[in-house]
Amino acid sequence: MNYCASQTFVRPIGWPVTSLTAAVALASGLISTAAFAQPADDVDGAPSAVELAPMTIEASGYQSGFANSYTVPDTRSATGLDLSPRETPQSVTTITRQQMDDRRVVDLEDALALTPGISTSKSDVGVRTDYRARGYSINNWRVDGLQFPGDSGFGGSGNALSMDLYERVNIVRGANGLLGGTGDPSATVDLVRKRPQKEFGGSAYASYGRWDKARIGADLNLPLNEDGSIRSRFVVTQQEGDSFRDNESNRNRAALASFEFDASEDTTLGLGYQYEYRRTRGAGWGANVPIWFADGEVTDLPRSTNVAPHWSVAQSRINTEFASLSHSFNDDWQLNVEIAQSDIGALNHLAVAKVNRSPARDYIGYWDQDGSGAILNGIQQDRETRQRAVRFDLSGKYDLLGREHDVMFGYSESRTRDRSLESDCVMTSNTTTVESPGCMFRTNGLAITDWRDGVDGDVNMNATRTGRSQVTKTRLRGVYAATRLNVTEPLSVILGARASYYKTESRDYEGERTSSQQENGVFTPYAGLVYDLSNNYSLYASYTNIFTPQTRETSSGDRVKPLEGDSYEAGVKGEWFDGRLNASAAYFRTRQENAAVLDGGNLTPSGGQAYKAGTGNETEGVDLEVAGAITPNWNVYGGYTYLHFRRVDADGRSDPSHLFKLSTTYQPAGWLDRWTFGGGVYAQSHIDALSSPAGRPTNGVSTESTAVKWPGYAIWNAMASYDITDATSVTLNLDNLFDKHYYERYGFYAGSIYGQPRSATVTLSTTF
Repeated sequence: MNYCASQTFVRPIGWPVTSLTAAVALASGLISTAAFAQPADDVDGAPSAVELAPMTIEASGYQSGFANSYTVPDTRSATGLDLSPRETPQSVTTITRQQMDDRRVVDLEDALALTPGISTSKSDVGVRTDYRARGYSINNWRVDGLQFPGDSGFGGSGNALSMDLYERVNIVRGANGLLGGTGDPSATVDLVRKRPQKEFGGSAYASYGRWDKARIGADLNLPLNEDGSIRSRFVVTQQEGDSFRDNESNRNRAALASFEFDASEDTTLGLGYQYEYRRTRGAGWGANVPIWFADGEVTDLPRSTNVAPHWSVAQSRINTEFASLSHSFNDDWQLNVEIAQSDIGALNHLAVAKVNRSPARDYIGYWDQDGSGAILNGIQQDRETRQRAVRFDLSGKYDLLGREHDVMFGYSESRTRDRSLESDCVMTSNTTTVESPGCMFRTNGLAITDWRDGVDGDVNMNATRTGRSQVTKTRLRGVYAATRLNVTEPLSVILGARASYYKTESRDYEGERTSSQQENGVFTPYAGLVYDLSNNYSLYASYTNIFTPQTRETSSGDRVKPLEGDSYEAGVKGEWFDGRLNASAAYFRTRQENAAVLDGGNLTPSGGQAYKAGTGNETEGVDLEVAGAITPNWNVYGGYTYLHFRRVDADGRSDPSHLFKLSTTYQPAGWLDRWTFGGGVYAQSHIDALSSPAGRPTNGVSTESTAVKWPGYAIWNAMASYDITDATSVTLNLDNLFDKHYYERYGFYAGSIYGQPRSATVTLSTTF
């Protein structure tokens, strides 16, 4: 595993320090550039004095010297300014291409599972996944800096995103309203597409794993003229396979075609198209395994349990056209323009046996241990979303009071049209027919003869579109600016502000306006400072406030009022080996008001779950993180997060107090130099959660929520890769190495979702 895929690496003489020595030095804070040199042996075998030699790197392509790293030299995701991780006064994380290749990351869920400080809470199998950071849901998604509906929900596109199309993922933990206009206190996730390069090259791979999961992919970089001033890049990938759950199977496809043209030495134009698709059979509507039987006894069902029919399908499709312009006025000033349009189609034709609300507004449908009691619930959600987004950024440098400073000005806008198509449904068996205008079967669904045998084969649900639709239009725009003032040699201050304008309007199936919301000139300040203690260490602090419009509807059909609050962060950062190893320790504190919470059994006018403004959340905690290379052959990436709730709203907690993640790879020297070995762990403590709105039953009926303990767990993984030739390798990845039984959700409508058992994947890959 070379330090950069497109570089020649010359080792320092001898290459001395062992991996263990480097690790101890790092932990004690004594690590220095001497760790990247080795004492050679004298003729008589005695070690000589340490002899330092220069590191010579010849590289091409993005981020020379960092292409195979677990960190990046700089990022603009937090402030819009081109800053290194150490210069950024917030917790900034990057999942690099090398990390994704080492861990066989194929989708958004895989990528965020690697990210320190981010936990996952599922509501369904194959549909809604809530990604969380610092005690809050992540709602701010971007692609190449543009706002994007990337949530993994009924109408979002997160489930369909294929990481084969992306070079890296940047994550800013904490509020980030300066650039996006929505200051979620959790995190902002920004995916960066693969871009054409000037030299011909490419890669291909094929993998096969447990449950017949097969995946193939190819990535071709093709210059279209001799000097590469006109160039292209094409990526295709496809996966099919089954699951450890009964009746579940998956199909994923994706493609990217990207072109760039150097109109001059200073101007580059870009244009492209991408397609992403995912289909899950055996998906569900709600947690698919009950926590309690009808008599109140705790269940202990196999992980393969999935009382969802094979025709229960979740499908997402994304078509995106994008364009860009980059122009350098001189060495200091640059203009970047990004524009994109995404069309998202999400069809969820779902059914699962679960607990739900009865006409009496209590909760029934709990399973009896003799196989009776289960009721098949069903829903169809058919949505079309179009989002157009544009962003202009002008960045540069200026002199003031004898020092050089950085500045950025920008404008961003997104327009979203979300269209929900109405359907009427009929659920049938060989003896019974049940109709549901609006296509939502709760406890008015069909009883299952014996849940131990799964769903009866003759049960079906047919949907017919009525031709009516419910439409919501949203426009978010803003102007912003930021500057880094280099006040003294060790001290820099970053100041920024944004003025946001927000408007949304909804019309019901009759075409009448049901709700609207508008905010003008919402001011979002940003302030940060960085003080260099030495060449390797810096202190930092930052503040921003929070404003985020919400899409949840109340029982009256209005939107829950916007989120408001504050976000603070302070800490210390370290950087070694010219930025190839970064570490940080941060204290954070956030306050959020008005977050939407479940409004009991109340419904919206269209029949969906109603929400109301909660009592508010307030969290604080500590983030520790390390990313990069301890030696050129040893990559490490990981972090620990401690989270404390000072105040929690009515929906309870979905976040662990302790979260630890670690990934590492090592390439030995000598006769083992064609091997790379790696491993890692994901561990989280238990969660004092809430089974809501349905809880533990008495005589098969529940009337209120129940406090539950979501058990903590640790999942280990391992990998080994062998270079058959300099261009071709075979890799074995083992996930959940010790076959831990764990839950990805515990306590949603009295249900749970099991995590994946132990699995193995073999991948053959080549470059050219």
